[in-house]
Amino acid sequence: MDRQTYVDRQTNVDKAISVGNYLNLYFGQNQGIRLGDSVVVSRKAHAKMPEKRLKGQIKILLNRDAGKTYLDFVESDQVVHIDIYHKPGEINPCDVAKAVFKAVDQYFLEKDPQLQYAEDERFKIVAGYANKIFISTNQGKGTVYDLFQNIMQPISEDEEGRDHIHMLARLNQEEYYLIYVITEAAEEVVLASGAKLAKVRNIVHGNQKQAEESFAGYIKIPWKSFKGQGATPLPAKENVNQLVLKLAEKFGGVHEIDEFLESYSTNIFKRKGIEQQKKKWGDVEHYVQQLEELDLIKNTLVGKILTKKGMQLKEFIINHKCEIESEIRRNIRKVPSGGMSGFRKLGKVEKKASCVKLTNRNKTINNLDNTWAGDLAVPETIIQARKNCFLRNDDHFTVRRKDLHYYDKKSYIPVDICLLVDASGSMAGDKRQAACYLAEHLVLTGKEKVAVVTFQERDSKVVVPFTRNHQTLSKGLATITPAGLTPLAQGIVAAVNLIKSSNVRNPMLVLITDGLPNVPLWSVDAKADALEAATYIAKNNIRLIGIGVESNKSFLEKLMDKGEGVLYLVDDLNRDNLINIVRHEKKNILQTAKMA
Repeated sequence: MDRQTYVDRQTNVDKAISVGNYLNLYFGQNQGIRLGDSVVVSRKAHAKMPEKRLKGQIKILLNRDAGKTYLDFVESDQVVHIDIYHKPGEINPCDVAKAVFKAVDQYFLEKDPQLQYAEDERFKIVAGYANKIFISTNQGKGTVYDLFQNIMQPISEDEEGRDHIHMLARLNQEEYYLIYVITEAAEEVVLASGAKLAKVRNIVHGNQKQAEESFAGYIKIPWKSFKGQGATPLPAKENVNQLVLKLAEKFGGVHEIDEFLESYSTNIFKRKGIEQQKKKWGDVEHYVQQLEELDLIKNTLVGKILTKKGMQLKEFIINHKCEIESEIRRNIRKVPSGGMSGFRKLGKVEKKASCVKLTNRNKTINNLDNTWAGDLAVPETIIQARKNCFLRNDDHFTVRRKDLHYYDKKSYIPVDICLLVDASGSMAGDKRQAACYLAEHLVLTGKEKVAVVTFQERDSKVVVPFTRNHQTLSKGLATITPAGLTPLAQGIVAAVNLIKSSNVRNPMLVLITDGLPNVPLWSVDAKADALEAATYIAKNNIRLIGIGVESNKSFLEKLMDKGEGVLYLVDDLNRDNLINIVRHEKKNILQTAKMA
């Protein structure tokens, strides 16, 4: 072996170790990574994203462990998932396995040249890894050990490997360097077969949406018939309440449930088409199907309409509005589990928050060293004076300075929040519902005021002025129907003007958007106008929080820079992410104030 060959091989070993360290870092942060142009590696399941209409975009499913998903493992993080994407072509898994076996064998020989004199030991090491690596292609599947011996199993129509080499490797953290060796060998097989490698343009991280719950299977409604004039048939409250709360999870409050049911009334003027329903509430077909199974909706010649039982349900909801809304509010108050995995934060807000001193009626103090005046605690003062008179042997009852008790003061940092919500067409459905849920959660769990401003088409609208009233908020939110373009500059100006004209404390403007501005306000450049409008936020000392998607990172960073705000990037604008972000930011405000 000449010196140059030795140097090249040593460099190859170093590359593998470097990649192993790189993967260790990313896997430790619960992330996947793209190696080269065609390989995606993680410890999670992967999915293509046809809904994005962008070829070559892969989603790392953070809530789907690869070992549990594909191999039925009990423990998490035991398996590395490797996908090597290629264009149409036939890939023989036996060829891949032989290449991988040879590459691993060669790697250990290059790493430790002494192994060339211990072939049995070397074969034992490589065979051990061959039993830990599973390969699936469009021609078949199996472990490297079996495929090396041409023992191959067929793959079914729905299995992984149709348009890529799907590999699962049981490796620990110290063995991640082998991933470089494995993927390089597999890519060479793809090229040798005549197929071309397919470029992975982008990877994103997010959770896989859980399958919709089939609540029709366990909610039993014992509808009873009552005879006699004026008798009203009513279902058992417990069962119907369960059904209504299930509908509330999707549609919101009683008003919106009633609006949804009106879409299936016999009055054609009150009915909303399925596309209109999707714009407001997202995919409703599953819920319609469940209501059909419960015999609450039926098919007719004029379309789906409420059955007699469905009309009874609608009447029940209206008649028991107060108690149902009370239960819905109780559910909205529940705080989702925290964690930073659903979003990442860029930047930092330096603005200081002012605190308010409140009287604590549950605690009194007898501060002898301070002459400050406060709320005098009369009962405690009299009791103390009476005791001291006895101890001082006073001839008559007197109140002295030592006897004075005051109610204690406690500090409170109010943060009034204005939600600036993108109501363009792309926010229809679940994203709109998530933003509305956040607004309700903030009102029901905090003492501060909440306002909602939307922007869509070519204008903005104050949907809800600053309020603490949940009913006022719900009525305003019900009017939001996403459609049209994204006039971000108009929205920012409207939100700033609302904050300036309202009596608010430590105002925080939370921008929620999944798109880019496309309607200008002052010039012909919508983005430039939005950036100019953002400077008004900073000038008025308003704390700015931006919540957007990864694909819009570049513009949103510029927007936050102009508004002196902080950016949160999410894979999904779901309600748990939104609530956790606002909670996280409010916690930061409290911590900063305490440190000051």
